[in-house]
Amino acid sequence: MDTSSSDLDRFIHSLISPLTALQGAVGLLRRADGDTQRALILLATIERNVERLRVACDQILNHAELAGDSIQIALPTEMIGAANPHDHPPTQPQPQELPAAPDRAVEVSHVVLPPEPALLLLLVRPEAVAPSLREAMEMRGHRLIWAQHTSDGIDMARQFRPGLIILDLQLDSQAYLALHILGEDPETKMIPLVLLDDSAGVDGLNDARLLDEIDASLDGASSLQRSRQHILIVDDEPDIAELIAAQFAGEGYLTTVVDSGTEVLRIVREQPFDLILLDLLLPDIDGFTVLGGLRVQPETQLTPIILLSAINSPADKVRGLQLGADDYITKPFSAAELNARVQAAMRRSEREGGANPSTRLPGNIAIERAISQRIDHHDSNFAVCYCDIDNFKAYNDTYGFLKGDAVIQRTAQILLDTVREYGNPDDFVGHIGGDDFVVITSLDRLDQVCGKVLERFDATAPLLYDREARTRGFIRGEDRQGRLTTFPLVSLSIIAVSSRLRPFSHPGEVAQRSVESKKRAKFIPGSILVIEE
Repeated sequence: MDTSSSDLDRFIHSLISPLTALQGAVGLLRRADGDTQRALILLATIERNVERLRVACDQILNHAELAGDSIQIALPTEMIGAANPHDHPPTQPQPQELPAAPDRAVEVSHVVLPPEPALLLLLVRPEAVAPSLREAMEMRGHRLIWAQHTSDGIDMARQFRPGLIILDLQLDSQAYLALHILGEDPETKMIPLVLLDDSAGVDGLNDARLLDEIDASLDGASSLQRSRQHILIVDDEPDIAELIAAQFAGEGYLTTVVDSGTEVLRIVREQPFDLILLDLLLPDIDGFTVLGGLRVQPETQLTPIILLSAINSPADKVRGLQLGADDYITKPFSAAELNARVQAAMRRSEREGGANPSTRLPGNIAIERAISQRIDHHDSNFAVCYCDIDNFKAYNDTYGFLKGDAVIQRTAQILLDTVREYGNPDDFVGHIGGDDFVVITSLDRLDQVCGKVLERFDATAPLLYDREARTRGFIRGEDRQGRLTTFPLVSLSIIAVSSRLRPFSHPGEVAQRSVESKKRAKFIPGSILVIEE
């Protein structure tokens, strides 16, 4: 049959999706109730009939073809009931031992109690909080402390370690920086954040739903999920998406569900994911188009992506793998198979992708590959930018490696955001290691991309320090010879080498040609862009 037809694809999708949902439900039921004989008998009955439906669906789909504006099915009568699992006597169901993630698989029922009174830090405009909200929070026993400037709020969060922070994104020009810094700084990243955005108005927080959000955040659930691996599930069939999410939540993963290609391409820019499960038939954008879009975005260049499809088409499998998918699974699938393929894809990603564990950006293997591809294509319109954080060692020695790692992550995000906004779709951002990064962009975008990176880094740098160091403009510490000295606030040096004047012959030459410019940049204070002459 003609699997290239979108009408036929939708027909297949509508037939197979309920079957996939049934099979997923069986897997969850078996995990939850596998210890009772009655449940096992019920599950065996459901499984047999799921298999009967699967065989019938296969027979129908193998004889379906598009005829004008209708789908015709000509099924030979001798095939009706053929290979019917019901013809075989049912066997006594055997209990199955299913692996469970330690300390994660057991759910304890409990009565939800109001959160304990806590210290709340409000980084808000005075007019943005209605009196009724303040009264409601105080009636719950919470103590409120206020900051009317972003820098003061960051200092207070580090000093007082409140139970929750309410952040008004219209507080001042640095409010969005505070959102990122508070979420990455090891002193504050475990503190739940409730955001008041620009759409809320003067009485934005005078809302029962937001009070519920405050209560839920204080309950601590969000902070406990930060270290779990995160899977993005993309499927417009709610039953299937929810079953997959429930399956992996039971295995200890954090899951996010979206139902459109547009939403996928948006959300991956806002938060990282360890793996993406992508259904090919979406309501707005073809799944292959979404896959291609994910592979050109720096955030998801190395993220494992598994395609899900109701269509068992070798041509579609080949196309998906050629576009960069890591695997292709045909619906309906078992929970065990899906789990095994997800774990295998993650293992391959860790082994082969070379992603930096701190920033999840492409590492040295991918950087060399990206440069080699441009050299092999005789591209004469690209520049390789080496980005190095100045005075980072002094910062790391003074504040500790966890704070230093937060600076690394913030720098990575600045590079990603700027390249996305001002660069080309196929530009590249990589992390060599430590405080060294690489950006590859075109010559016509070089000045704007690098200029915006330096501007954003310099706006962020003071907020990485405590109030005293920020006011002084430097910190004190020992240099590499052990002598006490002063170090300015961190800055960023960008060394750009290009193929415009002298074509590159191999990736190693790119790094070699940056050495002299790096030496010159070290003697120039502050953030700087040096372009190879």
